[in-house]
Amino acid sequence: MLALAWVIAFVGAIVAYVISLAGAMRTVPRLYWREAVLGLPLPLVAGALATWCLLRASRTSPHRNDLPWIAAGIPIAVAGLTLLLMAVSYFDQPSGPM
Repeated sequence: MLALAWVIAFVGAIVAYVISLAGAMRTVPRLYWREAVLGLPLPLVAGALATWCLLRASRTSPHRNDLPWIAAGIPIAVAGLTLLLMAVSYFDQPSGPM
């Protein structure tokens, strides 16, 4: 599951970047909300999977040192940064949110 979170997080980041770039490459740069929404599911799923793996490991392991902080933290961070990229791309448009 954690490997799937990694794959989905990075694929989601690539998809969100392409969507953001496509919105910026128009003659009048606009990113409509319907286009921006397409970049959200993969980072959300990746963050949820990585968080679920981290919480599941914390319930089964009595020691805090045994938790996969780095293995689960990286997909969570990538998913969070991807969501931030989509939010900035959408809300920081020259003509405002569409």
